[in-house]
Amino acid sequence: MSQSQSHTHRTSISQHSRSVSHFIQDLDELTDTELIKLVNDLKHQIKVLNLENEIFERTIIRLEPSLMHGIQQALEYAHKLQSSSSMNVGSFVKSQTSRIGGLDSLTSPSRMLTSPSKVSTRRVESSVKLGGTIIFGTGPRINVLERSELVSSEMEILIHNLEKARNKASKQQALLKAQLEEIGIRVNDIVKANETFNEEVIIEGWDKIAQRIPAEIWIRFMMEWLKICDSQIGKLRLRTSTLNAQFSKLKSQIKVKSELSESLRAVDFQKLKIENNECVNIIDKKLQQLSELKKMTGDANLNLTIHKKAMMEQNTYLTNIINTIRKKEKLTMELDKEREKIQIQVDSLVKKLDEVKTIRQAYEVPDIMDYVCVKSEVTDLKHSIKLLENRSHIQQIALTSLNKKLNSMSVKT
Repeated sequence: MSQSQSHTHRTSISQHSRSVSHFIQDLDELTDTELIKLVNDLKHQIKVLNLENEIFERTIIRLEPSLMHGIQQALEYAHKLQSSSSMNVGSFVKSQTSRIGGLDSLTSPSRMLTSPSKVSTRRVESSVKLGGTIIFGTGPRINVLERSELVSSEMEILIHNLEKARNKASKQQALLKAQLEEIGIRVNDIVKANETFNEEVIIEGWDKIAQRIPAEIWIRFMMEWLKICDSQIGKLRLRTSTLNAQFSKLKSQIKVKSELSESLRAVDFQKLKIENNECVNIIDKKLQQLSELKKMTGDANLNLTIHKKAMMEQNTYLTNIINTIRKKEKLTMELDKEREKIQIQVDSLVKKLDEVKTIRQAYEVPDIMDYVCVKSEVTDLKHSIKLLENRSHIQQIALTSLNKKLNSMSVKT
């Protein structure tokens, strides 16, 4: 068994050496432009094969991870085979193999298997591990349709994972945003509490006489602060209970919707579509009625505005008339008061006139000679009064002088 394996190995090496020498002869016949084009094509093929190998590896790991156990050994064996074959070729083949990842892939229908933990890729022929040996040239072939199915399935899985990661990231972002808002609120509360404490306790509560802060101010501040905290805690508890009730309600609605979605059929959607169409028709009719009602309401508002304007004008005219009546009533009251005053004056003047008439009727003109006699007697009486006043004044002066003399004599004695 071991001899047949060694013979097979030597045969494969000789075939590989012949294919490499033949490929080198073909390369010598190519021009620089064709060689550059060939290199670019090989790079493009390598990229495509890398993508295929990555998809195959993902599919194998997802479906049957145990199949990946012998892949690393196959890659190491292929690397040793490539290095041993490249030692027999010139430096040009070494450079080409290092750039395009091995020339043995050009002559054999091989498959590219890439490990996700390594960046470099190696092209090996399809192998099957049988009794500890690796036999090249065997294995199943994958057509284009199967490759497209594998790619579509892997894309669906990647999109599903991406959506899950996106939803998780959005939830984490919302959680972090809520935590940041909570921290901001706490920081604002702490800053406000510190400012209030410094203002009410440290600044205003400082006793200049005792050179300290009284305990009563501290205790009162703490009691008021505890009352404020209790009220805020009550509000937050009420808000939390409301949010929990809303959350439970939404959770139950989601559960009901999920149950309904499991039990729904195509007929239900068709029925729902028919009901929605009927509702849409009813809504259109209601909208038409609403537009007509809006037109009627607009006409009514226009008429109401016209009548309201006329009523405002009538009210203004009525207000002016009422104000004029009030002014006339005030003037009438003032005229009545003046009339009463004038009537009183007229009555007093009438009385005076009657008295004057009475006096005039009873008055008699005296005789002129009697008037002259009375006038002369009055003049004589005024002259005698004046003489008596002078005499009294002289006697008063004499009395004053006698009193002075008596006072001086009494002082000498």
